Amino acid sequence: MDIKRKDGESYIAYAKRITNGKADGTLDIDYVEWGSNLINKEYSSDNFRKAFYVIYELLKNIDEEVEINFTEDDLIKEIEQKKIELQKEKIKFQDQRTAFNKLIRERARQEELNEIIVQTINSGNLPQLNYTYKEFKPTDNDILASLNDLHFGYETDTYWNKYNSDICRDMLEEYVDKILQVKKIHNSQNCYITSNGDLISGNIHKSITLENKENIIQQIMGVAELVSNFLVELSYHFDNVTFASTVGNHGRLDKKNDALKDENLELLIDWYIKARLQNFKNIKVIEDKIDTTMYVLNIRGLNFLNVHGNEDNSNYKIQSAIQMAGVPIVAFCSAHLHHNKTDYVQGVKTLMGGSMIGMDSLCIKSRIIGFAQQLITIVNDDGVLCHYDANFK
Repeated sequence: MDIKRKDGESYIAYAKRITNGKADGTLDIDYVEWGSNLINKEYSSDNFRKAFYVIYELLKNIDEEVEINFTEDDLIKEIEQKKIELQKEKIKFQDQRTAFNKLIRERARQEELNEIIVQTINSGNLPQLNYTYKEFKPTDNDILASLNDLHFGYETDTYWNKYNSDICRDMLEEYVDKILQVKKIHNSQNCYITSNGDLISGNIHKSITLENKENIIQQIMGVAELVSNFLVELSYHFDNVTFASTVGNHGRLDKKNDALKDENLELLIDWYIKARLQNFKNIKVIEDKIDTTMYVLNIRGLNFLNVHGNEDNSNYKIQSAIQMAGVPIVAFCSAHLHHNKTDYVQGVKTLMGGSMIGMDSLCIKSRIIGFAQQLITIVNDDGVLCHYDANFK
């Protein structure tokens, strides 16, 4: 097997001979042997392999009888270019592997959180919740009540506001009374609770670590238990109670630009509430959703699109979200901005519910006066009949 350059053999002829020989199998050599004999430089087998196919095609189009300036340096340049391309591919692969490993870590972390919650529910330490059947007569309207931005776990004590988990609990008890007052006015049959994000305060400014994970667990379980009891109390006064939710931005597991859309701690809350209230025949937890960030709630045959609102901060985006729903929408329901607001966007009613925390540090710095409030809406067969501000001290 003669792979050395012969006396009097031109460089082009030599390159063609050993390249064609490797291509047709007459020369049994590997890519490193082929390349290192053509140029006096060392490269990896991958670099030589990538360069081989380009050079093979290049040499087929070169007539050695035509006077050209094709030298060893030209081959070196070609191989260097292929080396750069190979390095780019390696970097792409490394980035993909890093992203995949991150996803696996997040999945493992969420499964660990699931196991902690399962153990707590199965421990028997939670108070017993009992279902009591009560028959209600059909009426011509239902209640749609927001339950947004509780930020459970958040604490503040300033000149303008005081808020903590105990106060949040008191507010939900007061909220039950306010909902029942509206029910008394309209004789409403069913109650729909839309929880459109940020039920927990979370920790959105740094990654969750073992040191603060227990605190996050307390937030998740604390608000899930609180909302479960809230729904149970309502179930005694309505024919059916439906709970539906979407995630907010405070439950994400990483910084905004690094967070995965579907990795959000608030996804655990739905799961907890459904497991906790599985024996209540007139409480339904909606699981069939378009996406973790939006869902459609059907009330009396009418579709209400629900989002948190952090990604829907303009009329254009609201219209886009409505189109993405793929069904006729009578009202667009959101949260995030911590105050009640109703309006219309291209003929679609918009219902934005407030928050429970009132004036937080952001309000103070921005000189914004905020109130703790939620929105209660009456829905009949024609759509939105009216709405009420539920204000809290």
